[in-house]
Order: sequence, then C-alpha cells, then structure tokens
Amino acid sequence: MLSKNQKRIFIIIIGIIFSAYIWNLNTSWGNPFEPCLILSTTTFLIIYTPFEIYWSFRDLYFDRWAPIKFGSLIISKIKIEVGKNKKGKSRCIVACLIRSNDQEIVKSKNTIVVVCHGFSDTKETLQYYYLPLAYQGYTILAYDARGIGESKKVGRRSQFLKRIDDYRKIIEWVKDNDQLKNKKIYSVGYSIGAITVLCGGFSNVHIEKIIAISSISYYKQNLPKYSPIVMLSYLLRGVKLFPNKEENEELSPYIVIEKSKRLLSEDIWRNYSKRIFLIHARNDKIIKFKNFKENVKLLDLSDENTLVLKKGGHTQKKNEIVLVAASLKFFNS
Repeated sequence: MLSKNQKRIFIIIIGIIFSAYIWNLNTSWGNPFEPCLILSTTTFLIIYTPFEIYWSFRDLYFDRWAPIKFGSLIISKIKIEVGKNKKGKSRCIVACLIRSNDQEIVKSKNTIVVVCHGFSDTKETLQYYYLPLAYQGYTILAYDARGIGESKKVGRRSQFLKRIDDYRKIIEWVKDNDQLKNKKIYSVGYSIGAITVLCGGFSNVHIEKIIAISSISYYKQNLPKYSPIVMLSYLLRGVKLFPNKEENEELSPYIVIEKSKRLLSEDIWRNYSKRIFLIHARNDKIIKFKNFKENVKLLDLSDENTLVLKKGGHTQKKNEIVLVAASLKFFNS
C-alpha cells in the first residue's frame, strides 16, 4: 500500500501533466504568457488541493479520541489566578485535579503531575495519557492554557512567553496549596507544552522530574522550517514566527538550559539533567528530530532518559501506550 507521501507525489505528477496540457493548449491558441500561467496553475491547484484537504481532515479524524468515562477517579475543577485585567478582575487558568479514590495508593505516590498540552489541544486531549497515571496513584493537574478551552478569556494562545509565566504561577499555586504543598512535583509537556515545562521548569528546584514530548531546541531556528500549512495556521493565529533575540532566548529550551549549565556546579548540573526525560519520533515533520538530538547532547542524557520512536510523527499517533509505559517507568524509578 502506498504511503501518503507516495500518493502525494503521484497526484503532483498528474497535476503537472494536466497543467502542462492546459499550457500547451493555450499557447497553441496564441494566448499570452500570463493567462497561460494562471490557467495552468489553476488547473494544478484544482487537481491537487482537494486531496491535501482530504488528507488533513482524515488525519484529524484518525487522531481524535472519543470521550473517556471516568471510574474510580475523583475529579475537581479548579481556577488558578495568573493575572488581572484592566478592570482589576482576576484572570484564571481553569484546570482539573484528578486522583484515584484509593487513598492508600495516592498517599504512597505522594506526587502531583502538572500536564501541559500542545498548541491546539485542550486539557481533555491528553486524557489517554494522564488518566492511566491517575489510576497508578499520581495526582494529575491538567489545565487549559491561556486562549484555549475554559481558559480562553485569559489571553491569546499565541502568547507563548505568557504561557510560560502562567506555568510558573501554577507551580507556585501548587506549592502554596495546603493539600498539595507536601507532594513531589513532576511535570509533562507536549510540543509547545514541552517548551513550557523546559523553559519554565528546568531551573525550578521544586520540580523533581520533567518529561518533554516532541520538544523544540532553538525556537527561531526551527519555526521557519515548518510546512507551509503549519506556517499559515500559525500566522492566522497570531504566532510570532520571527521573534527578537530576547524572545527567542526565552522560548528556546536549548538556550535556557545552556544558561543554567553555565551557572551550576558540575554535581548540581548532573542532578538537574537527570530529572529530564525526552521523547521524540524520528519522522516528526513539525519539530524535526535534530531538535531532540541537540537537546540530548546538551543535557548529556543516557538511554534511560530518552525514548526514540521510529514512527508516530508530531502527534505520536499509535504510540500512546508506549508513552504511558515509558513515563511510568521514569516516574517510578
């Protein structure tokens, strides 16, 4: 069976053949260059575009997760203040606090896992990942980032720097909460959420373990290399594709971690780097695999602190069970 890229090449060839035919037909009629170019290009787009739209919607359908019914879990909705609007009214991130109703296993783990979703996701998107952790006794704090889901009114989803600030405030909220402050804090981030947990949490002494899935290394260096569809999507949503030097440094995990490395002693640095677990798919077309290699080299991570998947792309499709298993192994170690 042909892969999607092979099918894409086949459709492009057909489109080129038909557009070349239209070009030759118009030139034989004596039409000037510009109409020939417009008509042949339009022919190609008419042939190719429907297939690209179909593949995009098909991927969205295959990547969906049906609503999950909860059993033996206690779920409470919370609001965490991250700022105020011009009128002085609180802006609150909406989160779900999830734990097993088995008090003994929750007490034995004594750990809260803060989960940061991807750019277009919501806190519910990663249920397949964090609900198994909750059943294992981990307390889960999954939240909607600003501009998304129930936190839509807090700000814009494209405010990545403020998203990192929100994350830091959420960690502070956990440390100040009477019921949670004595728990160990772990954190998991996916895609832009991985940038969030690495840039906002690497130097935080209260976070004992961090898992970053499909993380970028250098923000500015890699964003322009996105596919045209992703670039257009980001532009329409107000994402700054070409940040200034200061913004790039704050949004680049590699730079943030490298700065910390220069300030820490060798022993402390080793302890900090051991807290990190990186996961990436080799065929990730959104955040290329070289990002993973750059981060691993900087952190000097062993095989025990990395997971490389051959397929799955940026969405880690069909890797869900492996992600959960690897995360549990790292958390339980």
